[in-house]
Amino acid sequence: MNDLVVKRTLAAIVMADVVGYSRLMGDDDAGTLKRLTQYRAEFIDTTIADHRGRIVNAIGDSLLLEFASVVDATLCAITLQQELVARNAGLEEAKRIAFRMGVNIGDVIVQDRALFGDGVNVAARLQTLAEPGGICISSAAFEQIRGKIEADFADRGAYNVKNITRPIEVFALSPLTIEGLPRRAPPKTAKLRRNALIGAAAFFILAVLGYGVAYLAKLEARRELAAHLDAILIATQGKLTTTAREKLIASYLAIGRHRAFAISPKAQGHWWTGDWLSAKVAQEKALERCQIAFGEPCVSIAVDDAMAPTKGEDARPTHEMARFGYAGEFDPEQIPAIRQIVAARADVLGYLQAPEPKAAALHPRGLLTIVTGAASTRRAQTQALKLCNEDDSTKDADGPCYLYAVGNEVVLPKRLTAAITP
Repeated sequence: MNDLVVKRTLAAIVMADVVGYSRLMGDDDAGTLKRLTQYRAEFIDTTIADHRGRIVNAIGDSLLLEFASVVDATLCAITLQQELVARNAGLEEAKRIAFRMGVNIGDVIVQDRALFGDGVNVAARLQTLAEPGGICISSAAFEQIRGKIEADFADRGAYNVKNITRPIEVFALSPLTIEGLPRRAPPKTAKLRRNALIGAAAFFILAVLGYGVAYLAKLEARRELAAHLDAILIATQGKLTTTAREKLIASYLAIGRHRAFAISPKAQGHWWTGDWLSAKVAQEKALERCQIAFGEPCVSIAVDDAMAPTKGEDARPTHEMARFGYAGEFDPEQIPAIRQIVAARADVLGYLQAPEPKAAALHPRGLLTIVTGAASTRRAQTQALKLCNEDDSTKDADGPCYLYAVGNEVVLPKRLTAAITP
């Protein structure tokens, strides 16, 4: 553990978020999900590829994108916003999908194909400052694109934003400015030309090049997986509506590889997760997170684009995850649900030697918060739970945080959501 090398890289980050997503889903969840899926297939994914970017995460209403060049990242954001304007022109206002976008360049940590660090956090905060249909970029990004992109960025000044210690200098493109910019043709490389066509033309070209059969086979496998998942959810998740099942399956298929899906048989709950180093790890983490969330051994039903193996006559076994039941001395290797980057944090590795009173809290999403040297044992526990429950990534989502450790002893099997010490 102490020899773990943290991989860092300089990257341009784009964060995009659908404006008024809750309202859109409330008004027409099936139609909204259908349009988002259609936009991904018809122009979003190909535009990102055209600008040499990759989708790091695509969950619900958010996109996290990575580029090697901030010029490519900014041009991609502009192109996506322009295309959305064109798509919205034929729709009534209540059905229009618009993005806020933030662009930043900075140092990031790469772990299991996921990205972490200030570079990502700043892009997320910039996105919240953008107008609907607009783009906000950091001063670091602006310096890199100055003279390379002919666009009238407005200097919005410095902002103090949540969880960022320093003010962020913001430059912005309004929706009106973006709409007035000339539409750009995609880059002219051979690979990008292959990606430029969609529908029947794309299928024909891929077939001619020898890739069509594999591509169509993959699509068919995903369709079969979606049908199998729907059948299992109907049988085991009686509380889910048809629309909820469709949304759940689409969300699972959209997340990055490697991914896995698990269900809790008694609680009729479900958990999926993605962007892991291998299919085996993804399956393990889905089962651990599911058991933490619902308090019972869960069943693995899908891994990547395939159904999990059955046991006997279509029966899938439950899995009691060893790290969930561990109740010994605090050991980073025994913490369930978390990513390697969390296990390698200095406060996690040094927990045993940290001053008392101390405590740790864990959320099923894999967030671990640690408090050491508190005024009292109870204070350490309540503060760890409070910080965990109020974190942006867990607040009001997927259930509460649980006490993971009190002092040096792991207490997760007790499933405590409040301080154990009187």
